[in-house]
Amino acid sequence: MPVQKIAVLGGGMGSLTSVYQLTRDPDWKNKYDITVYQMGWRLGGKGASGRNISMGDRIEEHGLHLWFGFYDNAFKVIQEVYEDNNRPPGTPLSTWQEAFTGYDFICLEELINGEWLHWPFKISPNKLIPGDNNLPPTIEGYIVRIVDWLCQQHQDFIQKTTPEVKTKLIAHNNIIESFDLKQEFINFFNKGENDFKDAGELLIDAASKAASLGEYEALKLILKSLKELIKWLVEHLENDKAEVRRYLILADLAVATISGMIDDKVIENGFETINQYDYKEWLALHGADKITVDSAIVQAVYGLVFGGKDQYTFEAGTALRGLLRLGLTFKGNVYYRMMAGMGDAIFAPMYEVLQKRGVKFQFFSKITNLGLDAQNSINTIAIDVQATLAQGVSEYDPLVIVNDLPCWPNFPITKLLAQGNEISTQHVNLESYYSTWKPVEEITLQKGKNFDLVILGIAIGALPTVAKELIAKNDAWKKMVEKVIPVSTIAFQLWFNTTIQTMQWPYSADGLALLGSYQEPYDTWADMSDLIQRENWPTNDTPQNISYFCGPTPQPEANIILENAQKGTFGDAGFPDAQTALAKQAALDYLQKLTPHLWPGIWRNQSSFDFNTLMDTANGEGIERFDTQFFRANIDPTELYVMSFTGSSAFRLKTDQTASFGNLYITGDWIDNGFNAGCIEATVMAGLQTARALSGINIEISGEKEI
Repeated sequence: MPVQKIAVLGGGMGSLTSVYQLTRDPDWKNKYDITVYQMGWRLGGKGASGRNISMGDRIEEHGLHLWFGFYDNAFKVIQEVYEDNNRPPGTPLSTWQEAFTGYDFICLEELINGEWLHWPFKISPNKLIPGDNNLPPTIEGYIVRIVDWLCQQHQDFIQKTTPEVKTKLIAHNNIIESFDLKQEFINFFNKGENDFKDAGELLIDAASKAASLGEYEALKLILKSLKELIKWLVEHLENDKAEVRRYLILADLAVATISGMIDDKVIENGFETINQYDYKEWLALHGADKITVDSAIVQAVYGLVFGGKDQYTFEAGTALRGLLRLGLTFKGNVYYRMMAGMGDAIFAPMYEVLQKRGVKFQFFSKITNLGLDAQNSINTIAIDVQATLAQGVSEYDPLVIVNDLPCWPNFPITKLLAQGNEISTQHVNLESYYSTWKPVEEITLQKGKNFDLVILGIAIGALPTVAKELIAKNDAWKKMVEKVIPVSTIAFQLWFNTTIQTMQWPYSADGLALLGSYQEPYDTWADMSDLIQRENWPTNDTPQNISYFCGPTPQPEANIILENAQKGTFGDAGFPDAQTALAKQAALDYLQKLTPHLWPGIWRNQSSFDFNTLMDTANGEGIERFDTQFFRANIDPTELYVMSFTGSSAFRLKTDQTASFGNLYITGDWIDNGFNAGCIEATVMAGLQTARALSGINIEISGEKEI
């Protein structure tokens, strides 16, 4: 069988996972000839990061990137990458364990009667290792775990609450009998309810037994009683107290979730069966109180996917699957941070491994069009060559070394490029569709000569530009790009010359902060001070704190950005700067209005933010120091974040559902990959599916199916 030439379009995690998996076969060179075509100078897609050489080699990201403890596929792949890369012991990030650190503290923000309140969560770690081959539970198993979790929440509440509340929770006969379930309790426990002192404990234990036996009709009756108990608590307890209100929210959320899973036959048909509902809508339909639907914990589910508060919908099945996996199936810690930029910790070692294996990379290759032949196969790939190598340079080496760690720079290494001086002096952004930079050359790859198969891993936001012929030819593709919609996001990063203790964040003793559900647009903050050691600041100008912020782009700007991507209208060269200015202004508003709640220690006389606490090696004064921080508006079609709007998963295509385009495979977080939300786990799952479909090798993918 002749060697098949594979053109891989886009160097994001989906594409690289596909290539990595294909090249794990020791005989791969006798089967494939693989070339990755990447716009600009670096790999990673939305996960790319860069080092700012002129600013302490600081890490600059698209936004905040975290790995959750249930990301089994992503962790397994990156563990294999680190093993294959085999960096010498003692060098930075020589093992995956050095590249990741687990964390167990998360703080959500509640807006109660016009006042922001901290809601801290300390989530106990376990002894499991993310990336092992244990599959997620069945959907029936999730119900058992929800009940077990609810039991733990109840026990925690009883331990923490006041004697007055405990007294009111005693299971007096008149309360139990009013629930009209006395006989059901006797049937389940074969003993009287007087063996229990706590009505909540009685109900939860009954629910646990019913769930473990699969007695779902009995479970519904018991949950009905638990719901009545919750309502009774609302009436008889001072529910304006934070600990009472929060317990009621958690219990109500669990009851509504289980009731909905039973009533809507999620157990029989899978999570997709409720994707016609928005997640908040679905909770309300199954009895969740308004305080629960509007709670910080539900809002955090939307925050994970840049959903905003009532800005975007989130299909219920996809949201529920993600929440249950995050909270009930994590291994080790609930989430992990990379101990460098995502480009440094993930994409640099992936590049090193693939290059050593013999995969070819063509940087500065902007895909502009996929052409079809009479048989509807990909026949041509049009490419704008953005830059060429300088005289005497045989290959573009994209990495720089920072503190002995291979990293991606935040700008091309211009000395290696024939057009380097112009790119540098004109500050050309070769990753931007809005750039006025003209291609050095326009080339066309031909099927049968330059490629046989195509892996399309470019983000869905760019498909209306690069895949116009495919969309026009195929109705399923047309519907996919209409329904699976990406959105823009914004982010900023701050470097402080003062510690988090001086800033007076109240939970500094619990580890580095991760905060969500705060006021938009920057609803998420993370203390990223663990990255100080990976940057390279002057001795007397080393930051004491690094903070990252991100969130959804506000309307109407978000709609304008999406319309530009859908129509391919990128003619306004000033648009990127204008959007960055908006992101910067939103960051300034955040510091001046919202930070007293987080960091009261760096407010001058408790009346204004102290800008002199920000790092500035040029020693500017006041707001001048703010100008030297990092601000980003993700507006280009390849940077847009794919959403899971209500009902949209039904329009996603699988990697091999492109039979009408015979030599094409698609990959990325935007395809139907079994998780269907924008995250690294979904992207890796898609990449594994692409490698499996193309090679015919059976590759096990954790969590791909749950029933």
